[in-house]
Amino acid sequence: MKKKFDLTFCFKGNRNYVHGTDIFIKILEHFTNAHDIDIAFHDIAIKNMDFSTEKPKNKKIQVTFKCLKSEEKIKIFATENNTNILCRYKYYEDKIINNSTINLEKENIILNKQTKYSFIEHIVAMNKTLHETLYSNVNGKWYFTRLRLEKDINMSDILSLELVLKSNFQFKLTKSAIIVNKVTVGFIYFSLIPKES
Repeated sequence: MKKKFDLTFCFKGNRNYVHGTDIFIKILEHFTNAHDIDIAFHDIAIKNMDFSTEKPKNKKIQVTFKCLKSEEKIKIFATENNTNILCRYKYYEDKIINNSTINLEKENIILNKQTKYSFIEHIVAMNKTLHETLYSNVNGKWYFTRLRLEKDINMSDILSLELVLKSNFQFKLTKSAIIVNKVTVGFIYFSLIPKES
């Protein structure tokens, strides 16, 4: 494994920061067949990033990623570099949302029909929509802040996909179970950033 590498990104849809789903997808390209995945987002990034197995000194860490690969424990840190992001691509999150159903009593969301998007894009869009629906009176923006996953999952292996809200720690952190084919495979965490009044 390379001890250091850099990744370049494009902005997703109308966002002006690097989306967590894109970071996750690009990292997993380096660590195929990884399991016991744990990725945490500490701050948003607006530039491309450097990744290192050594914890950076005197630099803000944007992302921490941990996994097991061939029984080797891997931990990497991401920091912004000075390279600007120069591209943007279309992303139609509504295609995922429109193919999902929310049950307010059960505090869950179920995917009715798959789209062309990846597993991580499905669960992040679904969890965001679940939060915005359950907490429609809360003033702020929900951010994807952490994911713990047994292994990377392909949409082709999914017969059913459900997210269930499990905990809400005063909106600073929420925890939702990810249920694939009736089995819990991990947890996704969101945080609410209040809007400035």
